[in-house]
Amino acid sequence: MALDDTQIEKEIQIDKMENLWNENKRIIVVVVAVIISIYIGLQFYQYSAKKTGEMASQLYQEIITLNIDNVEMIKSGVTQLKENHSDTPYSSRGAIFLSRSLVNKKMNDEAVVELIWAADNANEKSIQSLALYSLSNVYLVLKNIDEAMIAANKISTPGYLGLKNDLLGDIYMASNDNEKARINYEAALNFYQNKSELAKVIQTKIDAISQ
Repeated sequence: MALDDTQIEKEIQIDKMENLWNENKRIIVVVVAVIISIYIGLQFYQYSAKKTGEMASQLYQEIITLNIDNVEMIKSGVTQLKENHSDTPYSSRGAIFLSRSLVNKKMNDEAVVELIWAADNANEKSIQSLALYSLSNVYLVLKNIDEAMIAANKISTPGYLGLKNDLLGDIYMASNDNEKARINYEAALNFYQNKSELAKVIQTKIDAISQ
């Protein structure tokens, strides 16, 4: 029985497919294997990232529940975060918490080291700004005005603009530059006006300049 045109065309297509497979089967197998490997690798990476994030979160929670006076235990926990989970947000947060413990013990130089690390390694802009704000304040306590100014001016998060201007006001006051202090206090006051009780504190600073 003669084949009709449709069936002949199907046979031709089948032959072409078989020839294509025979000529390129090695390449096709390699490509499929690479795609599968990438998929498996991606799944493993996502699982590992989730797992390490959970572990870092748990360790961070344990650290911040410690008494602020327990510097050594806090330092031990933060060291683990830095060594094993430095790519998570919790390592920088832990370093900031450790800096508070160090400041509480008047260990300001050690606190500076932790805050510089936190600012350099933070993967969240808000955490970086918090680290820089805290760092500038510690420098101010140490009467290192130049470094305090540098750190304060690096703060870039919009939510920290009010704190930044208030801090710059404090730095200029420490430099005996009352006019620049007033300008920054007024900028901070505008930021917090009718939003926070900090407005009253800032207004008190402005009033003190006039006296």
